[in-house]
Amino acid sequence: RAHLIKFRYDVCYWSKWVHEIPPMGYARLRIVVYRNAMRSLDKVNAENTLENQFYKIELDPQKGAIKSIFDKELQLELLDPQSDILLGTVIYEELENRHTMERLTNANRDTTYVPLVKQLSSMRNIGVSEVIPDIIWNSIRIHGQLDRCSDERGVEMELRLYHHEKKIELLYKTYKLKVTTPEGLYVAFPFKMGDADQLAFEVQGGTVRPGYNQLEGTASDWNTIQNFAVVKNQNAQIIFNSKTTPLVQFGDINTGRFYYKHKPTKSHIYSWVLNNYWTTNFKANQEGEMNWNYVITSTPNTSNTAATRFGWENTIPLVARVIPAGAEKSMNLSRSLIDLDLPNVLMVDSQLAPDGKSIILHLRETEGDHAILDVARLKQQTGATTISEVNVLGEEIKTLERPLLIEHYETKFIKVMLR
Repeated sequence: RAHLIKFRYDVCYWSKWVHEIPPMGYARLRIVVYRNAMRSLDKVNAENTLENQFYKIELDPQKGAIKSIFDKELQLELLDPQSDILLGTVIYEELENRHTMERLTNANRDTTYVPLVKQLSSMRNIGVSEVIPDIIWNSIRIHGQLDRCSDERGVEMELRLYHHEKKIELLYKTYKLKVTTPEGLYVAFPFKMGDADQLAFEVQGGTVRPGYNQLEGTASDWNTIQNFAVVKNQNAQIIFNSKTTPLVQFGDINTGRFYYKHKPTKSHIYSWVLNNYWTTNFKANQEGEMNWNYVITSTPNTSNTAATRFGWENTIPLVARVIPAGAEKSMNLSRSLIDLDLPNVLMVDSQLAPDGKSIILHLRETEGDHAILDVARLKQQTGATTISEVNVLGEEIKTLERPLLIEHYETKFIKVMLR
């Protein structure tokens, strides 16, 4: 069964939940159209609550945001009860002037922080829909006006709670006004599981804890997450992903502080959706239709591997292609092209080599452990004539005849010669 997302007179867009796609492979699904099928799901009154076997989520209808996420598996509240700002709150920031953001330039080395003169506002005239049930998720929609930032259509947030996976999704939509005075837009995620929570996020090739194993002097007020950020302790972790808005501030809204080394005291995440603070090589305004989303889960599995898998899966979704029915039926309904069977090894990329006769696999160990690549298994799966280790340029280092050791956090490039 599938979910109708949107339609026009000439085309329809559907979403379908698919189970157990083989690693680096495919599954073929037959589409059966019932011309007379009627959708029988009705809206449900649930007093601003979404609940399933994984979570119970409670909304504050006056603030248009989430005041509680209770994880039934962990038996744990995931939000900070002391936070005045609720999860999903849209925060509009207006600075008195953008020059206060230029304390540290070639001409000015003022290292004394002076609080920015600014105004923070959030949505008003908030309306919350009833629970809207569907085949893949149940959802609640929140709508409100965001003065000076959005036009009369305001901001819409849809909260989705999935049936078949432990996953929460927040989708935002607004029509941005043309504003040239300094402005910023944030969405708040005040996570908290306990007193020993740690923040971490994925960068290119590894995982960083802000202020701890981060290079001193790199950006500390804000960071760009690759595919996930986490709030974790010894017992569990919350995994956060946004494929559309990767810029975040950890702990608080830190704009203009320019920390040399910042160790956040709170496990809060603020998504920095947009700003026009910078005066070089950027437009003075941003306008038009905007859509962005966030995906959240929580798990007792505290490994980097679990966070990496969730983050990458939601950043790079499964690709689907509609193939018209043919005259002959194929018996191959699914197949795995490559299955490394190494949970702590991520296939970052696979691409055709310049010679047109081989594939280069980019592999990375994610857990701080070692892994053994079974070269004979890979050769059997792919039908390769030879398998080699190459460098980042594709230049051969050595031909592989025996299993290959991948060390802690190591990156390897493997060339699979197909003919």
